[in-house]
Amino acid sequence: MKPKQNIKTFSELYETTVSGDYLLSSFMTGHLVIEFLLVKIIELSQPKLIDFAEGLNHYKLIELVYGLNHIDERQKEVLILINKMRNKFAHHLTFEPSINELQEILLKASKAFNDMTDGLEQGLGEIKDKKSIRECEEWVIPEMFVQISYDLHDIYQDLGGDMENF
Repeated sequence: MKPKQNIKTFSELYETTVSGDYLLSSFMTGHLVIEFLLVKIIELSQPKLIDFAEGLNHYKLIELVYGLNHIDERQKEVLILINKMRNKFAHHLTFEPSINELQEILLKASKAFNDMTDGLEQGLGEIKDKKSIRECEEWVIPEMFVQISYDLHDIYQDLGGDMENF
């Protein structure tokens, strides 16, 4: 069942358009960072697959990187959860993840990825006892993506990629 859009007037639709919602923008940007790094991993490990990889949707890109043994099952599961949430943002104008949905991703990410600067642990602490994601500090979602990107960047480097330059 599709979630109700909760837009009742054109004025509400207008406000949604111009509001510059940090939640949506930080999630979409983080998703794009993950996608970029997955493509870079394929570019280094299997250069002949780069055109193929660039044509894949995000889910299939995750599956390809997993199939090439660059990420493990737990990492794949987290990336798929993130992609499912991104799809909700992309297809439901008023989507807002629940604290439980965000907590599930943060918990699984904390077990699947190195928490280099404790961003996942701090994120879990920040959302504790909150009723709405809007009550949380704005850094929680970007920091989750930063921690995941550190690990994906490490994979890229292990394959011979430069620490700084792509």
